[in-house]
Amino acid sequence: MRRTANTYFQFKQFRIEQDRCAMKVSTDAVVLGSLAVAKSIPDTILDIGTGTGVLALMMAQKYPSANIDAVEIDLDAFEQATKNVAANKLGTNITVKHQGFQDFATTETQQYDLIITNPPYYSGQLQSSKQNINLARHEQGLNFTDLWAGIDSLLTEAGVLWLILPPNEMETFIGIGAEKGFYPVSQTFLHDRETSKVHRVIVSLSRKKPAKIVENTLLIKDPSNAYTSEYVDLLKDFMLHF
Repeated sequence: MRRTANTYFQFKQFRIEQDRCAMKVSTDAVVLGSLAVAKSIPDTILDIGTGTGVLALMMAQKYPSANIDAVEIDLDAFEQATKNVAANKLGTNITVKHQGFQDFATTETQQYDLIITNPPYYSGQLQSSKQNINLARHEQGLNFTDLWAGIDSLLTEAGVLWLILPPNEMETFIGIGAEKGFYPVSQTFLHDRETSKVHRVIVSLSRKKPAKIVENTLLIKDPSNAYTSEYVDLLKDFMLHF
């Protein structure tokens, strides 16, 4: 599954309209949402940079009793996420907020048991001429230092952070987190297929250092170009065609 030009994306339990969002529903988002789990049933969840609202709705399906806040700076994406949440029965406990994360983090008094984000990246590469894509894909709107500052203040002591990034950016992000006392708990290395390089890393982090980091490899396609059984099994609760 790759980004699509469709105006909507249909999941098993909800539908995402995406025509107004710079970043469409992607493999990154659904793999992150499928892997992300809290240490116990969370009371509160935060989705940073919600975009279409897909991760917030995936968390609502996974944890229906949790109160979920979804923050989005881009007006078009905020309005679309708000409509997606309102249109789906899973969105009852989701609140979408039109605010930059830096401002949200300095004014919000609520703390969260689970924080999930598909953050900006490719800060050193050529940027798009479209401002909303720059905000969604690059560090122009939210750099890793500011992201970590907000996470540090908003995550509960026993809480867990989940995010996805390319390998080099993830290394940088983990390094900044280490300075604040955060440790990787699990790492999943995502490949298109066995012969391809790792193109994304999905990591969970917490304030407690684990005895050993759990590491996994996830292949999307097998040699026959079919989805692997591991990939299908991971996404089957969400994806309509699985």
